[in-house]
Amino acid sequence: MNRSGFLKQLVASIAIGKLPVFITKDFRKIYLLQYFVAGFRHYEGTQLLDSMKEGDLLELVRAPENEYDDCAIALHLQGKKIGFIPSLVNEMLSYLLDSDALSLFGVITHLEKNSQPWENVAMAIYFVQEVNKDMPAHASYLTRIEAPHYSTLSKNKNEVKKERVLTLDHLFDDSNRVINLDTIPAEQVEAKNHFEKYYSKYPVSINKPGRFLHIKDDGIYTYMYEIGDDIQLVKDNNGEEFMEFFLT
Repeated sequence: MNRSGFLKQLVASIAIGKLPVFITKDFRKIYLLQYFVAGFRHYEGTQLLDSMKEGDLLELVRAPENEYDDCAIALHLQGKKIGFIPSLVNEMLSYLLDSDALSLFGVITHLEKNSQPWENVAMAIYFVQEVNKDMPAHASYLTRIEAPHYSTLSKNKNEVKKERVLTLDHLFDDSNRVINLDTIPAEQVEAKNHFEKYYSKYPVSINKPGRFLHIKDDGIYTYMYEIGDDIQLVKDNNGEEFMEFFLT
């Protein structure tokens, strides 16, 4: 089958929510993003939650007319909007969709009805690649579905809450990290300018004083030797947890 015919079958499969059998045999999925569906409670997601299944395919629909985010990408399940790809991580995907450089697909990976709505549905965005194409060993993580971290699941009332001890390993392995520009020492003006220049478009509303920015990519390594051991858990206005790190 040529590439055009293959993609037509794959796109058609979204309408019925199932992948053709040959996909699992001749192609592998390369996962570019794994996240919770944003805005889930504001659209038709909550009405469809009981009928959703892990493995259901999602259609990616560009929404450049969105008044809040010109990189917006809506997620549709069998023609009905259930939310969006989070705005903090949608920019590069919007470029790929706009340029038609890579055919991207979405899938529901986890369902959790007992959590708050913003953690009800986890999804992944992927493209497909022929299995006979070599992949370096260090890139094998791109072929795995990761379990999401739930911060809103209700706890058993008899359960003793354990404090989560955070280390630098947690900080560098998890993209949910923020820095408060107002806490950067005065002598670290170069670092402050760096974070403000490259991350000011990713603000996070944290319930404490300061200007918090989401440092979601490898830019954190630029000043890794100035990061102190004091790492704190903070939450945004939706209850999502972030790790706040500090420069020394």
